[in-house]
This record gives sequence, structure tokens and C-alpha cells, in this order.
Amino acid sequence: MEFPVPKIRSDLEIIPAYSQGRRVAVVKDFLGLIKEPLVLTGEILDFLGLIDGKRNIRDIQLELVRQKEGVFVSSEEIERLLAGLDDTFLLDSEHYRRQKNKIIAEYSLLQVRSASHSGHSYPDSAEELKKYLDSFFCHEESSISILEGKKIGALISPHIDLEIGKKIYAKAFQTLKKASPEKIILLGTGHALHDTFFSITEKDFETPLGRVKTDKDSVKKLIRAGREIVSSNDLAHRREHSLEFQLIFLQYLFGSDFLLVPILCGFFHKELIQVSRPKDIPEVDNFLKALRLLLENYGTQTLVIAGVDFSHIGPKFGHSERASSLLFQSEKHDKLLIKALCEGNVEAFWAESKRVQDKYNVCGFSTLACLLEIIPQARGHLLGYEIWREDATQSAVSFAAVAFEAKKFLSGDQR
Repeated sequence: MEFPVPKIRSDLEIIPAYSQGRRVAVVKDFLGLIKEPLVLTGEILDFLGLIDGKRNIRDIQLELVRQKEGVFVSSEEIERLLAGLDDTFLLDSEHYRRQKNKIIAEYSLLQVRSASHSGHSYPDSAEELKKYLDSFFCHEESSISILEGKKIGALISPHIDLEIGKKIYAKAFQTLKKASPEKIILLGTGHALHDTFFSITEKDFETPLGRVKTDKDSVKKLIRAGREIVSSNDLAHRREHSLEFQLIFLQYLFGSDFLLVPILCGFFHKELIQVSRPKDIPEVDNFLKALRLLLENYGTQTLVIAGVDFSHIGPKFGHSERASSLLFQSEKHDKLLIKALCEGNVEAFWAESKRVQDKYNVCGFSTLACLLEIIPQARGHLLGYEIWREDATQSAVSFAAVAFEAKKFLSGDQR
């Protein structure tokens, strides 16, 4: 019996686009086995559509002959194409898994999570990075006046490209200028976290602005509480930007002496139908209780930061329609989510996501739902909201800044 051909890797980012009138796909590899973005064109795109982990070479051959209206394609040619894909690390094969396991083992031995985006997304020298971040705070924003005299306990900030989100990043972090946190719980979207709900690391974090120590005792407690729903390795942190982008702002404002609890959230979307909030998911409740208790024990000199974006619409994100035809509804969806966030209403937040079945790809959905669970009854204030449009792919991404008053959830008052 002939075994099925290994499927295309599920941990790749495959972005559909058009180049010179031709359909192409840009492949990005979070793991780093594919060093540079790979552009696929022509018949190879149709070929990839047949590699689903269910078909064997004979099945693929018959389908190609059908697609080509009877033109014969030899099994040897298919094997040659598959070998090329496997050599390029596109297939979920033994070749790929051996290399992935090697990377996991090597990364697990490291004590420090080095900055992965310095020199690309932002300057790699401390002096230049400080000058760059200075430019975010050169103008005071009027939106912070609504928070005058209020202590901020939690903050939602974007994780989109720093230049694209510059205005909203500024609105978010300007609210923290008078803060002096001793400990920070940092939540972010785990873009490469596909097989479990959370990933936590004991590694210290290093950027051009210095090294921030991780609260290892607290991380161990959370891992024990999470058990089966926390990843067995911390590889998801290696190239993830959703926490790193927040950290450089925090270091700019506070230095590097605070303790950090870095948590990446996976995707709860498959649970939308079965439950009405994150704590209803088996095992997740124990994890969130432990995280909530940690926040209470930390006391008032604590911040919770969530690095998230909102809707992702258009062909780049799997829609058949252009972003322009989806913008009205996606923005309406975002605003309803933000309303639920500001009211501290996790059930309404979840219900709105369930209503649209996550049609608009809110990548921060899981992170934000967890945030609401650990800051009950907190009052939020929308500071800013924007939509970035990418003309080349006819797609768009929305993002926002929301600040939460600390009075209730950091005092333990959940009435």
C-alpha cells in the first residue's frame, strides 16, 4: 500500500499576492529553516493544493492529468517535485521534523532570549534605538487627558510594524509615563503557536536597551497550573515580535530592572462554539486562576500589557474579497469587541467573536479574552484605533490602544 505524501507544513505563513499580473504566493517560515521569504509561482501553486496529507503519488498523478485535460504527468516528475519541496523544508516530513527537533533542543539550552527584530524592525544600537523611540513621544496626545489622575493597571498596544502603528503605539505608552512598575505580565499573540494554548519561557529577554530578568518562580507555577495546555518547549518565543515590540517601549520608559512574566497565547478559535469564555475550556481555567492569583499577589506596582492587533482582512488573510469590501463590517466588529473590552465583559467579547465565527481574523482574540479573565471589572478607555491598508495585496489590518484603570483589579475588589 502506498502511503500518503506528507502535507504542507502548518507552521508556515503563506501569503497570496499578485506580481506583474500573475498569481504568486510568498512563503515565510517562523522557524527559520527557510531563510528568506520564498516566492512560488505558476503551476507549483496548483501542485501544492494537492498535497494535503491524504493523497499518495498515484492520487496526485491522476488529479494532475485531469487538470491538464489528459496530458500525462509521470510519477517520476511528481517525485522530483516533492523532493524539491522537501529539500526546501515545505513539507511536514521526517526531514523537516528532525531539523525542527534539533532547533528546539538547541534553543532550550539558552538562558537568554535575544532580540530577533533589532537591526530590522528597529535600530540595533542602544543610542539609535533611544533616538528612534524619542520620536514616538515628541508630541503629547490629548487622549491621555481622560486618564488624568488615574492609575493604569493594564494596557492594550499593537504589535504591527512600528512605523505603521507609530501613532497608536505612542497613544498607548504615553499613558505609562508616570508609572513605576516592579513586575510586568506581558501577554502576546503566539503567531507560531498552533498545537497548544500557551507558551511561557523562563529565559531572560535581551534587547539593545539591556536585559530584563524573567520571574522564573512565577513562570514555573504557571507551567504547573497549565499542564497539558502549555507548550512543552518555548520555541514560539524565539522569533515572536508581539512581546519584543512591547518590551523596547517598556525599557525606554522604565529601564530594565522590572521582573517579567512573558506569555504567548495560541488560538482559541476552535473553542468558540463549545464555550462562552476562556475559563470554560478544560485546563485553561486552572491556568487563568493561577495567573489571576499571581497578579493579586504581585500588588499594585504591576502592569499587564497585551500586544495584539485586531482584524486582518483581504486575500492576504484568506478572504476571496478585497479588504475594501470588508472594511465596514470588520470595523463594526472591532468596535463591538473594544466596547466589550472597555466594559470588562468577557462574555460579550466572546459572543461577538462567535457571532461572526472569527470571519475577520482577529489575531489578538485569545490574548484579549484571557486579559479580560484576569482583570475582572476593569474599566477600559479607547485611546486610538487605526486601519492599515496594504495596496499590493488588497488587504488591511486594524489595531488599537486601550488603557485600563487599576483601581479594582489590582486591589482584589471584584464586586
